Amino acid sequence: MSAAGEASLYPLFLKLENRTVLVVGAGPIAERKISAALEGHAIVRVVAPEATPEVQRLAGAGALQWHARAFVEADVDGAWLVIAATADAAVQKRVAEAAHARRTFLVAVDDPSNASAYSGAVVRRHPFTIAISSSGATPALTRLVRELVEQVLPGDEWIEHAKRLREKWLATGTPPGERFGQLVRELKERAK
Repeated sequence: MSAAGEASLYPLFLKLENRTVLVVGAGPIAERKISAALEGHAIVRVVAPEATPEVQRLAGAGALQWHARAFVEADVDGAWLVIAATADAAVQKRVAEAAHARRTFLVAVDDPSNASAYSGAVVRRHPFTIAISSSGATPALTRLVRELVEQVLPGDEWIEHAKRLREKWLATGTPPGERFGQLVRELKERAK
């Protein structure tokens, strides 16, 4: 436990390609989680009595499976990851119980007490993927930190230069302990 009494988190990136992700709920917040899972090439299964027009469109296009009905515990079977994104506390709790019983990680949107995993605010700028989490405690602040990180990430020119430096270091056998200092000096020089 941390000083604040919350469990410490183990940061992790998941390979969801060709793995089933269950999303319970199909409103605007669930739609964002669905899009992220689809970007990861997951097999997305959605369970919700109603869905946004975009979720309906994705289902009609075959990008995901939408079951237009209420959640049942067996929906969790076969899922590698479950995302509960409903506004109904009782449904969130049932999804959490089903996921926990099957030892499947659960992202419970705006419901940290039921979650066993948290999705973070994500910055994607090739080759970087950066995720920021507040363990569900301060989502708005997490978003602000993400926006700040986006502003300070190096541009394409720096990334390409770093790649060339790495190739040079590998070719010349530069010890790993010397590389960081060289990179900082070279990038500082380029920033002038």
